[in-house]
Formats: sequence, C-alpha cells, structure tokens
Amino acid sequence: MNFNGLILRDLREAFNLSRKNLGDKLDVSEQTVWQYESNITSPKFENLNVLKRTFGVDLNYFQKKNPVAKVVSSQYVAYRSNLTSSVKNTERETVYVSVLDDFMNSLLKRVTLPIPIIDDLFDEVVLMREKSFSIDDIAHHVRNRLHIDKQNKLLIAAIEKSGVFVFERSLNAKVEAYSTWTEHGRPYIILGKNKSAVRRMVDVAHEFGHVLLHRNRSFSEQNTPELRRMEKEAFQFASALLLDKSDFEVNFKRYVNDPTNPDDYLALKKHYYVSISALEMRANNLGLISSKQSGYFWGRLTKSGYKQFEPLDDVLPIFVPGKVNAIFSALSLSQIKDLYTETGVNRSFVNQLILSGQSEKIKLKQKQDSVSQNIVNLF
Repeated sequence: MNFNGLILRDLREAFNLSRKNLGDKLDVSEQTVWQYESNITSPKFENLNVLKRTFGVDLNYFQKKNPVAKVVSSQYVAYRSNLTSSVKNTERETVYVSVLDDFMNSLLKRVTLPIPIIDDLFDEVVLMREKSFSIDDIAHHVRNRLHIDKQNKLLIAAIEKSGVFVFERSLNAKVEAYSTWTEHGRPYIILGKNKSAVRRMVDVAHEFGHVLLHRNRSFSEQNTPELRRMEKEAFQFASALLLDKSDFEVNFKRYVNDPTNPDDYLALKKHYYVSISALEMRANNLGLISSKQSGYFWGRLTKSGYKQFEPLDDVLPIFVPGKVNAIFSALSLSQIKDLYTETGVNRSFVNQLILSGQSEKIKLKQKQDSVSQNIVNLF
C-alpha cells in the first residue's frame, strides 16, 4: 500500500488532534506518528484500521498522491478572541478549513442553493465605507438586505443563506470563533462549541463583521493598532447588527426603568438574545444612559456575579447552523453513497468534522433516486 503520511497529518490537524492524542489511540509513541506523517514508515494493518475508524475514511483516502490544497492563508484568519492565537494553532485551522472546503466542493456539486448575495453585499459595504457611512448605517443596511428578524432568531440562517458557510468546532480555550475567506471566494465562520445562546449570537455577528468589513486584511500581526481597530469595528458592527438603533431605542425606553440595575435588562435579553452587558454597552454608546449610570451598572453587575453567569444563560435555546444539514436532507440515499465513494469518507467523517456539535447528525434516509436536481430551501 502506498501510504501518504501527509494525508494523515492533514486529517489529524483537521480533527484537532495532537500527535500524542493520535499516538494514544494507536498505542504508539508520538515519535512513531511523526514517522508515519513524514513517510519514514507506514502504519501496520491493525493501525490502519484504527485510523479508518478514527477519521471515518476508507483506506484509499490515505493513498491519495497529494494532500488537500491549502485554500486559506493564516494571515487572513480573523479570530474572535481576547488573545491572538498561536501561529501553530492558526496553521491547524487553515488545514481544517481546507479539508472542509474540499469536501464541500464535492457536496455542493449535487445541489442547487439559493443564489448567494454575499459578494454583492460585500461590494455594497465597501461602497458605503468609501462614502463614509457609519457602522450603524452599514449594519442597518445589512439587516434589511438579509431580512433578519427583530429578535435575531433567524440571524445564523440569514447569514448562511447569504452565501456564508457556518460550522461548529472545538477551539482553543482562548479562541471563541474565527472567520476567513478562501482564495476561491468562499466565506467561512467557525464557531466554538458549548457557548450560551447570547455568546453564540455575538460571536457569529462579530465574525460576520470581519467577513464584510475586513476581507483580505492581514491579522498576522499581534496586538497592533490596526488589529485593535479592526476588532473594535467588528464589535461595533455586531452590536449594531444585533441591536438595530431605532428598534433598540424604543424597546430600551419601554422595558428598562432603572438602567443601573442589571436585572432590568432581562426582558431585552430575552427579546434580542444578547447579553446584559452587551445591552448596556449599546445603550451607553447610543447615549441612552449617562456615564455615571454606566459606572453604577458595572458595579452592580460585578456584585451580582453576572460577569461569570447571567440569568437566562441556561434557558435561552441555542441556534445552530443548518445549511449543510439541509443540503444532506435534499440528497437521496444513492446520492449520499456516491458522495462517500467519490470523497473516500463515510458518515462518521461527516458527523465528526462537518456537523460537529449540531443536535442532528446525518442519517441516511431513503428518498426518490429519480430526483435529478436537488433544490435546497434554507428558510
């Protein structure tokens, strides 16, 4: 068997495993895994079977002549993070997106999606910035173009329908989410798992801001004024997208009697799916409360312990990406089997890497195999 270690390396990194992690699964040393990946030696038959089960691929997957082509440069990966991630971690994520994108190319050949508007929307945002429109105006325009509902419940669905691909993945503890454009012009947003509904909402809106505002901008330099400026812009965009100015002003005056009391924001949190702290910051930014009131608010927020856990965090339902699940649901049994044959992967691969973290995994369902065109409705 012509085993290609570079394929194993890419799979391991795409599945977020270290050499030690994989070595433990194979009952071999980290050094031995390195030898596999460096084509110094090949795994024995029993370890090949473990690799098949671990990654959900066929043996011929490891016989490919070349690894998946890189479609993302690490400098264009925008992190939703308090600390820029390490170079090693960023490179691993570029491998993940490249493996993901390679599979998506095969999957998308089999369906017809709604016509994407993300490129047009990006051009519109560029033009608005050239004309010095405010972030509030830009976010309002984007909301209207995507028909985002006032309570943000369809936010992820609207972003996916626009042409962005949103996935979930276990990320470094310091990284909450990230986004990037591939060199072929396909935008991705990768969300961390195990977040509350309100954290998820801010993450996706923040990364969508990077997608629209900072395409092909370099994020490789750590803690520079330019990087801080882009992060600030993405945060402002997220706040304005989630809490549209005119609607928010009306509801803030309607529901918040004492702006220094964090509990007074709970009705708004439930309505918008936005955290209490983010609601206060938006109100402060719009001049709905004074600096003195804001100071009292943060003091009470800290005293109540809401910085770690807010009321409703464990109650509000979490919205997950649904585009890929909708795509699979449009395929017949034979089409799914053909997809697996073409790509050399199986359902385990899809459920681990493509739909990781979602409540519904792919299940093969018998459909009419005579369907010649699969039109996917995302709403």
